[in-house]
Amino acid sequence: MNSDTNEKESMYDSLWKLKVRNEWFKYKIHATTTRDITMFHHDPNAPFRYDIPKPYIESICPKGTRVRVWMVSRFGDVGVTDNIENPIGYNVRGLDADKDLTNYEIVKLY
Repeated sequence: MNSDTNEKESMYDSLWKLKVRNEWFKYKIHATTTRDITMFHHDPNAPFRYDIPKPYIESICPKGTRVRVWMVSRFGDVGVTDNIENPIGYNVRGLDADKDLTNYEIVKLY
């Protein structure tokens, strides 16, 4: 709660506090998508070349999918992945933590 306005703190603000306190990696954060989201996955079959970016495969992450919140940025957005079992990084960035995601589960790892 924000004591000045008696309003509930935004989810983005809660996530950002974990980041600036150097506590981000002590937590595993999951949420549910509130809309269909396009994810970008590396194409494992694409040949490696130094002169071009690695190609991506687009997939739709349907509304209601459980995702892992992988990063929070100072620009006010979050990055998520739908790879819950073995996350390596985010597959989409630029999501609004308060509009595009809901039903957060924040689990302390240590």
